[in-house]
Amino acid sequence: MTDNFILTPSSEITLFEQFGGGKSYHLKKMFDLNLPVPEWVCLSTQAFEVFIDHNKLSSLLENDMDFGIKEKKIEAEFLKAALPASISRELEKFFTTVNLQQDFFAVRSSGSDEDSKDASFAGQFSSFLFQKGQTEIETSIKKCWASGFSERAMTYRREKKLSMKGIKVAVVLQRMLFPQSAGVCFSRNPIDPLDREHLLISASWGVGEGIVSGLVSCDEIKVNRLDHSKTEIQIEEKKIRLDFANGKMEQVKNSDEDIKRLCLELSSINKLSELALHLELKLGCAQDIEFAVEKEKVFLLQTRPVTHLPVDPFYDEAVMGGERVMWDNSNIIESYSGVASPLTFSFASYTYRQVYRQFMEMMGISKKEIDDNDFVFRNLLGLVRGRFYYHLIYWYKLVLMLPGSENNKQFLETMMGVKKTLSEEDQKMFELVGVAEKKTPLKTKLYVTYMTLKNFLNINTIVGDFQRDFDKIYQDLKKRDFKKQSLNESINLYNYLEGEVLSNWKAPIINDYLCMIFFGLLKKLTDKWIETEGKVEGTQNDLLCGQGDLESTEPTKMLMRMSKKIDLEDPHMREKLTTTPVKELLEDKEVRDLIWPFLDRFGFRCANELKLEEPDLHDDPSFVVYTLANYIKMKTYHVEEMEVREKAIKSKAEEKVNNKLTFWQKPIYYWVVKHTRIAVRNRENLRFLRTKIFGITRHLMRGIGHNFHQLKMLNEPHHVFYLKIDEIRSIVEGRSLGDNYAKLAQDRFDLFNHYRKTPNPPDRFITKGAVGPYNYFPSVLSQLDLLKGFGIPDDPNMLIGTPCCPGVVEGVVRVAKEFADAEGLNGDILVTERTDPGWVPLYPSCSGLLIERGSLLSHSAVVARELGLPTIIGVNGGLMSKLKTGDRVRIDASTGIIQILREEGQA
Repeated sequence: MTDNFILTPSSEITLFEQFGGGKSYHLKKMFDLNLPVPEWVCLSTQAFEVFIDHNKLSSLLENDMDFGIKEKKIEAEFLKAALPASISRELEKFFTTVNLQQDFFAVRSSGSDEDSKDASFAGQFSSFLFQKGQTEIETSIKKCWASGFSERAMTYRREKKLSMKGIKVAVVLQRMLFPQSAGVCFSRNPIDPLDREHLLISASWGVGEGIVSGLVSCDEIKVNRLDHSKTEIQIEEKKIRLDFANGKMEQVKNSDEDIKRLCLELSSINKLSELALHLELKLGCAQDIEFAVEKEKVFLLQTRPVTHLPVDPFYDEAVMGGERVMWDNSNIIESYSGVASPLTFSFASYTYRQVYRQFMEMMGISKKEIDDNDFVFRNLLGLVRGRFYYHLIYWYKLVLMLPGSENNKQFLETMMGVKKTLSEEDQKMFELVGVAEKKTPLKTKLYVTYMTLKNFLNINTIVGDFQRDFDKIYQDLKKRDFKKQSLNESINLYNYLEGEVLSNWKAPIINDYLCMIFFGLLKKLTDKWIETEGKVEGTQNDLLCGQGDLESTEPTKMLMRMSKKIDLEDPHMREKLTTTPVKELLEDKEVRDLIWPFLDRFGFRCANELKLEEPDLHDDPSFVVYTLANYIKMKTYHVEEMEVREKAIKSKAEEKVNNKLTFWQKPIYYWVVKHTRIAVRNRENLRFLRTKIFGITRHLMRGIGHNFHQLKMLNEPHHVFYLKIDEIRSIVEGRSLGDNYAKLAQDRFDLFNHYRKTPNPPDRFITKGAVGPYNYFPSVLSQLDLLKGFGIPDDPNMLIGTPCCPGVVEGVVRVAKEFADAEGLNGDILVTERTDPGWVPLYPSCSGLLIERGSLLSHSAVVARELGLPTIIGVNGGLMSKLKTGDRVRIDASTGIIQILREEGQA
């Protein structure tokens, strides 16, 4: 066994695979390729194991204590422990044989799974430079071994889902160079994975440790891979370097000449480029290479795979395909913000498919044409790294299926405007839309006109009948305890919901269509007759304030009425709500009885209420209790005052309209206003029915998850949300393709949790070929951003959005990345990426509302107008990144301008 304590460059490569760790394995590869590598050997993992056994340290290594505490204990114990005599003898023999006793060495850790294709461990283990003499080197060896269990290395393992057991560390001993310059060379551009033409070099004077630690400034060199004479060089001011001086590593000032001089000769750049490309070719993937230049000679110190770049077949059209897809989340993010579960996506995808097939049928499209385009309906939604996106080209194609859409100038201009921003190659996507060949027969146009008029005249009956039929089903289902149903009963019920409810969703579709027509017509008339000077004053929005009867605002108004009654008439309950912790209040029967009528009506409301995996107010009513207490403390429960504000906004807009319109224009304009209000009201009320059906489905699926867990088919009941609808149904009906659904759901749960920790992909981007592989490479997605820099004003302290509900407010902002961040609002200006109806009870506690996403017909916009809350939506320029809680802003919600108020000298 001792024969393998020390591995030399001439040892068999299989020994390095088994006992050398990643760093020494790649050194061996470079040695076998006759590349310039300083003299080195490897102290194998067998030596590490003998050291552990000799000092009886195994139990310490396997202990599951806190990573930080464990790191300190292990290093202390390793440094106290004796190096077995057999290992010391081998080291002494090595130094004597190679005659390097007087040389300095770099002592570097080489983890058994370091520098692999999936895990680089870059910077996670320790290295010690300029070590001399066996005693000093042996101490550094122990520290390297201990670094395999450092807090940063163990955290990295956890994040990469690597085993925490059986960790082994080898150590590389490599002769130190005294380089004039050193650095890192990437054989592919690691910053822009779409750049296939260049390799990158980052270099500075002195020892490379200053570069990898970020201590020194570096020259950046971009080299054309095919023609090394084509370089882009950026020389930085390199005021200091890291060097070995006075017996230790220290910072040294560079000469005035070296500060501004390129630290690499062109000959060294060319040689390094050749070596990097040769190494990439031989090792089969892009390489991250540390190098040093000593006496004008380039040496390679170590190499590792670049793990975050796609493999070469990713760029090969013969493998991936060439079809381009434009993804956009500008509207869908309001309903499905952030990462959504597989169950939510599969349910939403089915729902969209069904609803829009029904819509097309209603618009006079033949069943044959609908069936021929089923791939469009099936792919209206996409899921990229767990986030919802619209397949934009298919949405354009969907719109152009509508009779007469080829004459919709505004739509065509919008679509063509998007097209013109793209490259010539990307514009080919629009050939799929089929604008040129679109021509609607007169007969079809007449039919659509007839159906639109018929639906308009009967909309109250259509909506009323739908609400009545829906309520019969809902009142029965909301009383059920789904955990007590068998799996057969639950799946039969789900099939019933699909057949009786989702397949008959025509009333909301008809009303949405009318809403689109009237809102568009109102905007057009307002622009033509009222805002004749082209100013953006949102008159049409103001006219929609204060109409009442919106189901979206009723939860808030009910809580306000309850708060007022408690504050004025029930001092006992007022004292209890305002002084007792919410957790205790939820256990109080009196409080639960108090909030039950609200939960019975609105219990399915919650933040992210269309995401099935999210808990609703039935599951956790703490928000209801907290809101009641907050309204009582702030006295923000006067519904009448809110309605007065709304009516004042509406009256002001009507006064402006009356002064602008002629005698004959008034009846036309107000007729459009009236029917826009009706359509918007119906739209919001019908959307609450959608909330209810999603709520029923949520609890139904929880019941199925409960039964699956009882059967040991899932590790946790909530893991049911990480299966797809068809998978759940096939398990019960006998069409399942496997039996290890616990592992499948667990793996997806872990994956989607990983997605939640990563940055969002861009709001709009284009993929080429198969879409799934892009999920593996977030760095590629980030480079595809089509909206980067769009809509950003020149003034760094100004943001611009879409006016929604007028008012000028100056105050402190509360930035809420998620619902819980908004707790304790007290007249702040609420700033968030998006909201949904579950956020509405927060609005009375705000003085203003700024939303990064959303449209004028979004829930946020409609409810804010109804409540008279000054609101700006669709804010460009980085609302969430520029503002932090406590910042002061001045918002003018009539113009959409947000001014960040910074003190003089504040960045």
